[in-house]
Amino acid sequence: MFRKTKYLYAVCNGVAGELSKIPDEAFSSGMLGVGYSIEPREGTFYSPVSGKAGNVADSAHAYTFTTKDGVDVLVHIGIDTVELKGDGFEPLVRAGQNVNAGDVIARVDLSKIRNAGLNTISAVLITNPEMIDGIEYDLGNVSAKDDAVLSYKIRKG
Repeated sequence: MFRKTKYLYAVCNGVAGELSKIPDEAFSSGMLGVGYSIEPREGTFYSPVSGKAGNVADSAHAYTFTTKDGVDVLVHIGIDTVELKGDGFEPLVRAGQNVNAGDVIARVDLSKIRNAGLNTISAVLITNPEMIDGIEYDLGNVSAKDDAVLSYKIRKG
């Protein structure tokens, strides 16, 4: 049966890489799901998928989305950025809100993250990888909203 290819788009302008580039074992090991890392060049972040926003962390450093196909996606901005308690993060999406791929979800002051001694590298993960197969990556320099970084198909039966 023909299955349509789905995409996770770049969440910001930057350099997309493998999860193994993230200096946090929970992400780099794939324990939390499959996806990609991204080193942001600027602080505007966008939804990688169309769907419904789920959880928006109180500290505004992490966002979840569910696509109409039931794929769960996590956008985690920076490493250990929960320690900033929201300082430098401006969430622009709320739980329950419908979003389209490319909608702005947050503005982040990357210099505040760096000045706190934290890493800005971010993770974009499919947290229920059992739902998908046929994963392919297009890593390197990416433009937010325009570039698909990961493609997949919904697993059937």
